[in-house]
Amino acid sequence: MTNNIKIIYKEFKTALNKLKYPDSWFWARYTTNPYSGCGHACIYCDARSNRYYLEQDFENEVIVKSNFDVILEQTIRRSRTLLPDVVGPGGVSDAYQPIEAEIKNTQKLLEVFQKYKFPINIATKSKLITRDIDILQKIAKDTWCTVGFSITSMDQDLVNFLEPFSSPTSERLKALKYIKENAPNIQVGTYFMPIIPFLEDDDDNIEGVIKESKNAGADFILFSPGLTLRDSQANFFIDKLKNSKYKEVVKPILDLFKGKNYPPAQYARKMHSTLYKLANDYKIPIRVKRWIPKDYRKWNYKVSEHLLNEEYIGSVVHGKSNNNMKWAGLNLNNLKESILDVYKRGALKSLDNFNSEVINIVEPFIKNAKDLTKKRGIEHYL
Repeated sequence: MTNNIKIIYKEFKTALNKLKYPDSWFWARYTTNPYSGCGHACIYCDARSNRYYLEQDFENEVIVKSNFDVILEQTIRRSRTLLPDVVGPGGVSDAYQPIEAEIKNTQKLLEVFQKYKFPINIATKSKLITRDIDILQKIAKDTWCTVGFSITSMDQDLVNFLEPFSSPTSERLKALKYIKENAPNIQVGTYFMPIIPFLEDDDDNIEGVIKESKNAGADFILFSPGLTLRDSQANFFIDKLKNSKYKEVVKPILDLFKGKNYPPAQYARKMHSTLYKLANDYKIPIRVKRWIPKDYRKWNYKVSEHLLNEEYIGSVVHGKSNNNMKWAGLNLNNLKESILDVYKRGALKSLDNFNSEVINIVEPFIKNAKDLTKKRGIEHYL
């Protein structure tokens, strides 16, 4: 399916956004959006909410960012402090939405990131990504590349309603399998999110998505039960439901959310239990393996990944977050020296959120690290 959209060309001053902390799900330190607005027209998309300040009619007008690759390269080349790290293209619009076939902004930005050796984690609902398998494989060989296909339902009629101009679920699974078989260095899997209550959260659908992801060769499955319901995004989504054959779910959804942006914690806990069990049954990891740099950040990122994974698994299994452990893991990404040097000084307690519980987890993880015996001169940090 395709959508008749108005294309607007506009040049922006910036092409790369640095996050305060890397995203602990996708491990992205940077985001970049080659387009504003999205022709996939998913009716639940969070980018419809007011928080993104989009200037145009979301799916009927798409802004193409002119000279995007040129501005991106200038940003990287001129910066003296920009270290290579994971980039997440298309945070508020699918980088492989239909107009990418002609415009190729995403393909051009991938070429820039490959040139400067930036790792990539890209999420999409489109089979078009397979067009760029060669450059993605180069990025994977040079640094690290992860591709996640957003897959939330095996019911194609429902998918057509929720995501009208995206690739069918079967084509996304075929694309996943194609990448797995033809680009073995790329980490590829499923982003099972959002899982819409009363439409996609039944046991048969959940198992179907996990089973078919496994059959396609998925290296991981990340899941997020529920969805956001914010301001204009919520109004658009509910109005679409009211005027569809799925209108009977409107009241249950509104009753579940009770005017909040997210479903209640007890709903998430129940869903997590089901998802975690099935992922274990099908032997699919529920976390993405992180890119690890070779400079002074190496063990900072390894330890951060360990802490954040432990915290996440604990929250899924026990239904309770450990905020201190989470913030210890997040803050570690911004440490300006290697945690190994801090450890050798006996100063782990000086690190943000490193209480006795965190230190007891970290010390066994790093005490036998071979890098502890290495002499690191200034060149190690460049």
